[in-house]
Amino acid sequence: MNSMNGLVSSLVSVFITNNKKQNQKSSPEERFFSSVVGYADLKKLLIKSMLSKEPIHILLTGPPSTSKTVFLLDMLNGLDNAYFIDATGASGPGMMDHLFVGKTKYLLIDEIDKLKKSDQAVLLNVMQTGIVSETKSRGKTRQRKINLWIYATSNNVEKLSSPLRSRFMEFHLAEYKFDEFVEITRHLLKGRYKLNGVLSEKIADSVWNKMKSKDIRDVIKMAKLTGSSSDVDWITEVQMEYGKHRIRSN
Repeated sequence: MNSMNGLVSSLVSVFITNNKKQNQKSSPEERFFSSVVGYADLKKLLIKSMLSKEPIHILLTGPPSTSKTVFLLDMLNGLDNAYFIDATGASGPGMMDHLFVGKTKYLLIDEIDKLKKSDQAVLLNVMQTGIVSETKSRGKTRQRKINLWIYATSNNVEKLSSPLRSRFMEFHLAEYKFDEFVEITRHLLKGRYKLNGVLSEKIADSVWNKMKSKDIRDVIKMAKLTGSSSDVDWITEVQMEYGKHRIRSN
């Protein structure tokens, strides 16, 4: 019962406290995943998985231009005892230390396919046995029993080991369109950085149409530096001249 307190209190906070500011007809899952446009059934399933008595592991797959990362960010902001890892720069020892020392219940891994095979093996062991185990120098081993829900994203599931992939419920997300990208940006930046709709939409337009990127991370990077409309223009110019922005076809 105690293990559910953190999640329940978080959900109550999101579902009830924000109720005054949001449409009374919106569902709990829509309020919890307020930065994600669409995917009503998937949102509902994710909520049910978080409330499950036993760990459930879910993998969101698809091309870079989807809401996979946004799902994880909403979960990070809405859940107690959640730990986020960007696997592109994660270290095995760092993840292990946190699992041994911290009180993590929900492990959120962005781009899990970028994890080293040894780290994938650690996760597989946790999913199979509920035990996190590590052998250190001189043969010393440490172990810990842990109830861990793992939510991950992947752009290339072929890089995951077959045993690890089989432990996940897997859902494929299609690439979103420009109007959806704008809506996601508006919701995300309003909640996280308190930016108004006009600025948020301008950032979305600059990232999508000028920088030729559909990556929500580029939106977040620009938002952190933005205080006015002229900031968006200037940051875009600097990024276009010096940045290594990713150009993707529509």
